Amino acid sequence: MAKPMIENNERGITINKALAWTMLVSVTGLIWWGGGTLASLQSAADRLTSALTETREMIVTERASSAQLEARVRVLENSATRQDVRFDALSLSINELKQQARETNTLLRELAQRP
Repeated sequence: MAKPMIENNERGITINKALAWTMLVSVTGLIWWGGGTLASLQSAADRLTSALTETREMIVTERASSAQLEARVRVLENSATRQDVRFDALSLSINELKQQARETNTLLRELAQRP
């Protein structure tokens, strides 16, 4: 019959050497694996933090660039509006000149038809 791995005797609870070594190796392996996992998680968190910082900086740069473009577009829109006003005034002046030319032609025809 095999000797039990854990005994309760007059010295208290005792464990077999094979079980003790198995437990020690398992706990050591678990600590080693946990440390490696923790280190890789910290490394991944550092990379993620770095990527987030770069993304934040890119967003700030893009916002500044967007604000500059928006200012330029506003200037162009204002310029276009002023040109539209000028063209409207020019169109009115041309229409007035056409009307005056018609009136002048009408008067000249009347004068030319008189004996």
